Amino acid sequence: MDTQQARAVYELMMITAWADGRLEMTETLVTEAVIAEVPELLKLPDKDQISTRAREQLRRLGLRPALEAAAASLGEAWHRELAFTCCARVLEADGIIAQEEFSVLVELRKIFGLRSEDVTRLLKKA
Repeated sequence: MDTQQARAVYELMMITAWADGRLEMTETLVTEAVIAEVPELLKLPDKDQISTRAREQLRRLGLRPALEAAAASLGEAWHRELAFTCCARVLEADGIIAQEEFSVLVELRKIFGLRSEDVTRLLKKA
């Protein structure tokens, strides 16, 4: 995975975290744990800027267009699956999945063209 794709995965995670309008401490902790597990994310030097961009895109464009814009550079299936799994982990962080947050997975499923069995398999990884 190159830097552009790592940025896309991280931006999707940040859109997910901000989907309900607030960033919870548990979401931040889970995000940091995910970053530690994915070397390409760990190497990203501009995470604060990516996070700010994600929040602004979400506010300005709305959920679906913000997700589509962030996901545009994820061409390979394994990049999309990694992004979906990372976003699912962020959603589960506080133990409460708000409607806005649940919508993230629904929209990502559509954007990535995932089948029900794909989602089930990926959620088991999360």
